[in-house]
Amino acid sequence: MSLLDTTYMNSMQSALNASLLRQQVYANNIANVNTPGYKREQVHFDSILQSQLAASGQSMGISTGVVQPLSLEANNTRDIGTNVGSATALGTVSPVVTTDSSTAIGGNGNNVNVDAEMSALAENQVGYGALVQDMNDQFSMLRTAILGS
Repeated sequence: MSLLDTTYMNSMQSALNASLLRQQVYANNIANVNTPGYKREQVHFDSILQSQLAASGQSMGISTGVVQPLSLEANNTRDIGTNVGSATALGTVSPVVTTDSSTAIGGNGNNVNVDAEMSALAENQVGYGALVQDMNDQFSMLRTAILGS
């Protein structure tokens, strides 16, 4: 197990990948705002990650608002009270893209609301920036731990 192969780092990697996919989906929806019959797409990730964390016996408090600490990880099968490999499983959590057919459809059969898509795009950009900043902070702490002050 490497130094970066942790539940947190794998979850962050998955979240960054999901954010990138969201950006692409929002841009595609906006580009097709006037395409007759086009149905908007959406990305599902947060609930998938939360269920994967729950299945591995961990929680980040995303939906409950209660932050519970992540359990210690094992890097050896002889470690006490932890599951070896749970962090690796979280690195495989993938976002799912679905087509939204439940929203109101315009006169041309298109259900893209450009204002909602632009708002979601901006929100995703802010979230992506926060994820990148958090990853930079983690690497900075590692660098300080390795090199000293």
